Amino acid sequence: MNRLLLFLNIILISLAGSRGYLEPEEFVEEHQEEIRIDDIDLTLKPNEMGKVMVLMLHSIEDEDGVWEISKESFKKNLEYLHDNNYYLVSLKDYITGEMVVPAGKTPVVLTFDDGLKNNFNVVEENGELIIDPDSAVGIMEEFKKENPRFNSTATFYLFGTNPFRQKEYLDFKLNFLIENGYDIGNHTYNHAFLNEINSKEEILFQLGEEAKFIKEFIPEYEINSLSLPYGLRPEESLQEYLVRGEYEGIKYEHIGILDVGSHPSYSWVDKRFNFKEIPRIRVSRTEEYQESEEWYEYFEENYDLRYISDGVKDIITVPEDMKIYINEDKLEGKEINIYNREMLDND
Repeated sequence: MNRLLLFLNIILISLAGSRGYLEPEEFVEEHQEEIRIDDIDLTLKPNEMGKVMVLMLHSIEDEDGVWEISKESFKKNLEYLHDNNYYLVSLKDYITGEMVVPAGKTPVVLTFDDGLKNNFNVVEENGELIIDPDSAVGIMEEFKKENPRFNSTATFYLFGTNPFRQKEYLDFKLNFLIENGYDIGNHTYNHAFLNEINSKEEILFQLGEEAKFIKEFIPEYEINSLSLPYGLRPEESLQEYLVRGEYEGIKYEHIGILDVGSHPSYSWVDKRFNFKEIPRIRVSRTEEYQESEEWYEYFEENYDLRYISDGVKDIITVPEDMKIYINEDKLEGKEINIYNREMLDND
């Protein structure tokens, strides 16, 4: 594809994006290396130093609650994200800056703690395993079919030896997840109160034993992130073992450690981003707790503060007023594209 044709494609994609359609990810992947800084559409006001929401969910129920969300509310959340220029990305790709997000879209991360049955339930019909359409995975898979240009991914944080509460189907479930674009993270072996642990050996057991168990089913998969149960940490002298360690021959290294927070995270390339303390936003719709709803509204009113992709993985486009926050140590060959968004407003 020559440069002129490529540029025309980008214009058409940008126009399509304004109508709520996403560029097919296959196009983005195939032509990443052909796109240059001059091809980037600055009228979309890309801001790859903007904030990213890492959403925290637990249980999918019939009704909304403090730590639960109804099936209908979960569907409405997916619809909201789809209709408001968000694009689901994996936690790993967000942390490493390897996200492939169509131009003008904002990455958002879904995480589920505890590995409950309603996160991923299956039923057997005539010898075939069917994913429960009312479970979180079933809802996301159906949404993917209805909206093929909207990515579908999430990270499930598991603990113990019976994640998803159907032990006989665990092999099927874990392999289905990693084969279909989902991720699996560590949530300790006993859903531990890490703040009460006072030995290196116990930390290594809690993280290593869970990694060891999951590897029995998916031996080639690397679990590289940790969700802290209750958001609690051990004393400072033991916190290095939250990041990496070795237990009974199993080595682990976490590129992301998730808190139970209540606000958006910094861009992965922001100096203020701390992979050891990634905040999350609880998805809730009760009268008292509406964290996600409040942040959705906040970014509607402050659109320029959210991360807006330039559509190119290896070019980091940043408004001039945000360049002071760039962590150049994380660029690793990526190009920086600085522009003055105030001048665009004045044109």
